[in-house]
Amino acid sequence: MPTEDHPVEYLKFEGQIPEGNYGAGEHMKWDGGTYELVGERSALEQYEAGRLKFRLQGEKLRGEFSLVRMGHWKGQWLLIKSADEFAAPGWELQLRRPDDERAAEWLRERGGKRAKRAAAAAAHKAVRRVAPPENVETLPAQKVFARRKLDGNVNVEINGAVVALTNLDKVYWPDEGYTKGDLVRYYYEIAPHLAPYLEGRPLIMKRYPAGIGGSSFHQHDVNEAPEFVQTAAIDVEEGHEVDYIVGGERATQVYMANLGAIERHPWHSRVERLDRPDWVVFDLDPENVDFEVVCDVALSTREILRGLGLESYVKTSGSRGLHIYVPITPEHDYAAAARFAELVAGRVVGANAQVATVERSLKKRQRARIYVDHMQNARGKSIVAPYSVRPRPGAPVSAPLTWEEVGRKKVRPQDFTIKNISRRLARKGDLFEPVLGGGQTLSEALRELEGR
Repeated sequence: MPTEDHPVEYLKFEGQIPEGNYGAGEHMKWDGGTYELVGERSALEQYEAGRLKFRLQGEKLRGEFSLVRMGHWKGQWLLIKSADEFAAPGWELQLRRPDDERAAEWLRERGGKRAKRAAAAAAHKAVRRVAPPENVETLPAQKVFARRKLDGNVNVEINGAVVALTNLDKVYWPDEGYTKGDLVRYYYEIAPHLAPYLEGRPLIMKRYPAGIGGSSFHQHDVNEAPEFVQTAAIDVEEGHEVDYIVGGERATQVYMANLGAIERHPWHSRVERLDRPDWVVFDLDPENVDFEVVCDVALSTREILRGLGLESYVKTSGSRGLHIYVPITPEHDYAAAARFAELVAGRVVGANAQVATVERSLKKRQRARIYVDHMQNARGKSIVAPYSVRPRPGAPVSAPLTWEEVGRKKVRPQDFTIKNISRRLARKGDLFEPVLGGGQTLSEALRELEGR
């Protein structure tokens, strides 16, 4: 973490600093050498951006390193070794004084934690593959979903995959009488439009096994799944892996719906480039604010992004607000995407100070504000996918809009449901398709936002 400036002489100082003085205790030089910055930005610019990159020529430490500001711990930075020719797998810190019992104990504790994490990773069990029940009739999916009413249990065949469907007559939306069967049918029908936004992405399920009035839970890790469901074991922290469902094949969507997964939450990146998001998202979440005002803030956000040379696309959240996507090429890491989103959100609030805020806490937030949520642009975070159903009365879906519709301020998030979104798609096509094209870079926009 940052400290006060020290005299240059401290670079070579070894000895005892008396009690009562700053840094009291024994000081020893562990390594020494030179450094050089990496990249075009100055050290101060990199520091202010929260990421310092440099190359060390030390007696012990050599090659490229990064110092990254840790968002959750104020004032603390993480030192990361780059994967270059000097990176040594299994590297361990060597003490200058092996007889220093206090330091040795600290190392033993660290080693024990590392060993436990390694053991947990080694013990990680693969997803158990399950087969559909054999005592249930299997029918072509097209024939089953042509039925007016879906009830009971049945196995459906979708492109060679057999999906077990159960309790299809269970009511999920009591006021409308919509059932689990209606949810499953919707995801079967919408899958060709939804799949491109899920393809290759880890998915987080939000499951409502008793419908929208019952308890719910998020599920990241899957212990078992049919053979046709693609999964990927992903490191979420050192030594801990999570098996995510990946992608949006039609059979997978039907399988997830049968689990009571009403919503679809994909990562912002794909498994082949897991640390490189291909869109940045802003969630305009209103509290006691008319939807027309949300539209105004969305239009303001679009203009700010355009001023940075970036196009954006908008959809309803399916709840109360709007989601704005900025498609990008997968070349920036999550830290850069999050920094960009934070700076843009600040500009949006500055331009709409009477109604917009980046204050996350409802208790601290002024009344009647739109929360410009930029915090979802981090590794492992997600936002509801376009065409995903939401667990709200009427079974609304997250629907792409044109900017002209936003400007007219006539639409409402509840206007688009599992019962009418297909007609809108047939009439207007997939308005969100340009998001899949990427092609935009944040480099110039970040330079402008950071005043470089």
